[in-house]
Amino acid sequence: MALPNYKDIVELIKKGSTLEAQEIIMDHRESFLELQEENLNLREENKELKKNILLKEELDFDGMVYWLVSKGEKIGPFCQKCFDSDNKLIRLQTGNKYRDCLVCHSYYDI
Repeated sequence: MALPNYKDIVELIKKGSTLEAQEIIMDHRESFLELQEENLNLREENKELKKNILLKEELDFDGMVYWLVSKGEKIGPFCQKCFDSDNKLIRLQTGNKYRDCLVCHSYYDI
């Protein structure tokens, strides 16, 4: 929808077409609220994408699992399948011989 032309609305009011002017104002108010909501959603999406970029810069994939490298320290390991498919860092649990993912039930011989 085009931006409201203030002069057109004033002219409608001067002509006595206040109901028509009010309808135009209400339509534009509704459009404004939709744009405001879309703007908020895009800001949230942008924030999440930036967070994911920073996370991927700190991740190290050793060919089997992911490790988070923070301040020179390796943290993990994390499930490769969960991160690649759902972008979630799921810490692997120590089993008898393997490291297990409690979410996707993958196991890794580390």
